[in-house]
Amino acid sequence: MDAVDDPKGYYRALGVRRSASAEEIRAAFREKARLYHPDSGSPLADEARFAQLVEAYETLRDPERRRAYDAAGFERTRERAEKAAAAGLARRPPRLVPRERGRLLWPSLLFALGLVALGLFALWWSAERRLALRDHQIEELSLRLAEALAVRADTRTPYRAQTVAELERVLQAGHAGGFPFAAEIEFAPGSAELDSGARGQLERAVVDLAAAIARIPAGRDWVVLVESFSARAVTERGVDVEAWGKALRRLAVVVEGLARRGLPAERLATRFQAGTAPVDARSGEGRVVGVKLVCCFGPD
Repeated sequence: MDAVDDPKGYYRALGVRRSASAEEIRAAFREKARLYHPDSGSPLADEARFAQLVEAYETLRDPERRRAYDAAGFERTRERAEKAAAAGLARRPPRLVPRERGRLLWPSLLFALGLVALGLFALWWSAERRLALRDHQIEELSLRLAEALAVRADTRTPYRAQTVAELERVLQAGHAGGFPFAAEIEFAPGSAELDSGARGQLERAVVDLAAAIARIPAGRDWVVLVESFSARAVTERGVDVEAWGKALRRLAVVVEGLARRGLPAERLATRFQAGTAPVDARSGEGRVVGVKLVCCFGPD
């Protein structure tokens, strides 16, 4: 793949084609992460290479960030073609006789026609790409919604003998008596990425959460519940999928951040609700993600 088309080398780092699906990108990341992770014990382990893999995966797994990245590559390709065209048209041999000028005119015309054709093809490709990304985004949001609902319906923790109804009872008890730990991660308006403020909130939450977990008596079970809300379930135009999608992406970012910082995956549970939060500047678009420690249940 041309380096201009892949300005930061994300596709090359993952070893996938530019047209790779989300599943292909996810599979490629998992395969290469096993090879280059600093703690994998692999002879190819490379911290810098692994950091590049993480950066590439974070960009290409998000439809909006991937579209912006592809657009930047296309813009560089277009600029390079325009510069090449300008340089080609500027080079004129001195004092050409009419016959020589005629021989050089046809290649110039053909080159210009080729640039026009390339521009038309690029416009068509860009439109097709936007439509494909839009369809992919809708499909991705539907899958994330299904996954979130599945997690809520079946929160598998070490306390597996309990039914969903029992987990709901435990959560209700936590609401009644308070949680040993609770924090909020607030995202910037319109963003599903951790800015410096949200990243600092997450880091402080991890430290305080670890201290709260250390105080849990031996033999008592616990789970970390990550919650996200969208104020409206539907609008006058139908299901508010766009608002759901932002809230779910923020929920996924926090869950992934907790898992990367050492929280066991089997101790994580998520819950997403729409139409249950008051409409205000934060919850209206699901900007706030809650992190709560639910404890203690299981045998005394």
